[in-house]
Amino acid sequence: RNKYGVAGVRCGLLVEKYLSGKFTKYNGNNGYVDDGHDHDGASIDLAIGEVKLTDFVQAFSHWVYEISSHKLLVCDLQGILDLEGRRPVFRLTDPAICSKGKRDQHGSSSKKHRYGKTDLGMGGIRNFC
Repeated sequence: RNKYGVAGVRCGLLVEKYLSGKFTKYNGNNGYVDDGHDHDGASIDLAIGEVKLTDFVQAFSHWVYEISSHKLLVCDLQGILDLEGRRPVFRLTDPAICSKGKRDQHGSSSKKHRYGKTDLGMGGIRNFC
């Protein structure tokens, strides 16, 4: 197959499965965090008590931040909560990764972020935290 289009420019196509259900933005790279009050109240009973299922999305973002030694944050999480199967499943799409930029010899942070335009660097991480 030819991976190049007109004028020899490399091109591609990304296709996702359709997400059927109520689409929700759970958090954003701008500091937005959904409080979960507008949802159906789905929850799960754990040893610590009842926990809203939407809290797991926020916990995931926080977990990535902690496990990466505060260098990465997966955020801008949006999608659906699928309650049809045996267990609830979040089907998420179009996440953003905010990364701590490397510092040069003068202590300046790199302005280029390796995870694309939605990588707001430490600003995005600070917005969430």
